[in-house]
Amino acid sequence: MKNKIKKGFVLASVFDKKGIADFAKKLKTLGYEIISTEGTGKELAKNGITFIPAQKVSKNPNKLKDCVKTISFRIEAGILFDRLDQKQVKEAKELSIKPVDIVVCNFPPIKKVVKKPQDFNIKNIDVGGPLMVRAAATNFRHVLVVVDPDDYDDVIGNLSKKAIPYEFRKYLAIKAFSHTRLYDQQIIQYLRKYENFLKR
Repeated sequence: MKNKIKKGFVLASVFDKKGIADFAKKLKTLGYEIISTEGTGKELAKNGITFIPAQKVSKNPNKLKDCVKTISFRIEAGILFDRLDQKQVKEAKELSIKPVDIVVCNFPPIKKVVKKPQDFNIKNIDVGGPLMVRAAATNFRHVLVVVDPDDYDDVIGNLSKKAIPYEFRKYLAIKAFSHTRLYDQQIIQYLRKYENFLKR
């Protein structure tokens, strides 16, 4: 089973920025528009790549930035709506929801950002990233989810075809769920390790 490719929007938010600029350039060459979070956006801008700031799409107020960045009805709806449900398609258009067809996202190993118990806080624990990845992986029949830079070339190769094989979509989704599972496991291990300190 293959899904026809409809070129639209790519949502990019990566901790591991290896190859992201080159990947973004190739995506734009294929006709995709990039929506990017602040950190990834700096890397894209440094390489002369234009993008739409995620906040412009989310329409989140410029408040509580460390707590709420990509957690947004407009972003999650763009990932999750059912492209085969005409009612949802119509509602998305009425609400001017940008259809996110590709989510490129990975998050940092806990040990790289949480080096002491005091660092276990909202600023250093990714909430929005796992939410986007899980949403895209859940809707993998319509949305590609890319968590590993090593998959960039294969993604471009598949996007260059007329359709993307179901098996490739499923492969990326499984990898994405594994990525969120590993991240959750790291958090659990950290909480257990510093349980007495965190009670204070």
